[in-house]
Amino acid sequence: MKEKGFMRLMTFPALIVFLIFGIYPTIQAFIDSFTEYNMTESADKKFIGLQNFIQMFTEARFWQALGRTIIFVGLSVLLSYFIGLCISLLLDKVNKMRNFYRIIYLIPMIIAPTISALNFKFMYNYNFGIINKFLNILGIASIDFLGNPSVSLYASMAIDIWAGVPLAVLILLAGLESQSGEVKEAAMIDGANRFQTLLYITLPLLKKFSVIVIIFRIMDAMKAYEIISLVTGGGPGTASETLNIYISKVGFSWFEMGFASALGIFTLYFIMFFANIAIKKTKIFSEERKCEN
Repeated sequence: MKEKGFMRLMTFPALIVFLIFGIYPTIQAFIDSFTEYNMTESADKKFIGLQNFIQMFTEARFWQALGRTIIFVGLSVLLSYFIGLCISLLLDKVNKMRNFYRIIYLIPMIIAPTISALNFKFMYNYNFGIINKFLNILGIASIDFLGNPSVSLYASMAIDIWAGVPLAVLILLAGLESQSGEVKEAAMIDGANRFQTLLYITLPLLKKFSVIVIIFRIMDAMKAYEIISLVTGGGPGTASETLNIYISKVGFSWFEMGFASALGIFTLYFIMFFANIAIKKTKIFSEERKCEN
């Protein structure tokens, strides 16, 4: 009993921090989402009910930002997972210098997003960027990664993928190493080739780890702000403007805090919705409960 009381006491400071910096801002944003609140005009808040949400759902710019967010998150999560899976499968077979290769692939996760964004922005430069220099050597014309509306969103997405692959590698490689080699050997003895072993044994056993990667990557990609803000600023025009960039413009450029809070609440529940679908469809946690029972 004393140990349990001591453990609860030790978690109390973390709970206080979570309430102050997690729960309170969320509750305050929820309250502000029902108000008309512009910090440049008046400190008073005017209750307007669902007007901010009605404005949000009837505004074309919101739907465009939401569409870009879905494209950004969908492609970034899928590609980072697929690339991470391929690298994990390769690293699982490596015996020599395994730790060295692991460290190399984890470097992008260690670098701060701001530094990554600024480095890539320099490499994307149309006139002297190293990427265009390399394309010119191959006989390909330079690409305006930052100024072309058709390319700018994907240029930012590539940075997020580059930064997200290490997380996928770390989790999926741990899943591969936890698998029993005897099952795979038995399948090979029964006549299964490597592709069949991968498809029917390795990947199904990785389901729990795959869902964890996808959920974490969805949350990471949804909150991507520094990369897009520093590389394209949501431009040219609004070509790479996602929900986070739009919220920052509404809140910190236009100072419409009520409308920005409504956008933030929608984004929060949007993330929770997809995470809930991933958990329910895969049933990974319900399977764990059955095993415990």
